[in-house]
Amino acid sequence: EAITGAVDTVRNLVNEFSTLASFPASQPKPEDINAIVENALSMFNGRLDGIRVRKLLAKDLPKVMADSDAIRRATANLVDNAAEALQGSVLKEIEISTALVASRDAVELSVADSGSGVTQDLKEKLFLPYFSTKKRGTGLGLAIVSRIVEEHHGSIRVEENKPVGARFVLELPLASSLTPATADTPHA
Repeated sequence: EAITGAVDTVRNLVNEFSTLASFPASQPKPEDINAIVENALSMFNGRLDGIRVRKLLAKDLPKVMADSDAIRRATANLVDNAAEALQGSVLKEIEISTALVASRDAVELSVADSGSGVTQDLKEKLFLPYFSTKKRGTGLGLAIVSRIVEEHHGSIRVEENKPVGARFVLELPLASSLTPATADTPHA
């Protein structure tokens, strides 16, 4: 059993490391964040048994600058982490929400869980490569999410999810917030 666990850990490490190393550069273009979220959630069909998943997706959001594959991967990672954080919890809820943050020309994507939360000490380390709080974690998942968000000129933070749990909040710039100097020019 110990050998099987070690093999699984090494396999996960190799898979995540090769994912990190072979990531193509993100190719952001105007995308519907809610469609990306729905696509990411479809990957979990039948895999979140016993967990109540609430979707609070704002209607009529403006498009964000996003590489849909990369943001789907980041969203799926956050949902997967939220599900793992619920092991041993009596209340098992994940809430995925989107909202316009007009003051920052951004859309916010939030994944919250009702797990045990994240201490202040851990908040400072969570996005570092190879840091993990999981027995079989590689410590690359949130580092990959952070890298994806940075490539999108966005931000990510973790905060308390009152009354219990953690909330990971991703902000992505609106497609309309691009200045002509930063926008890609169409090919002739």
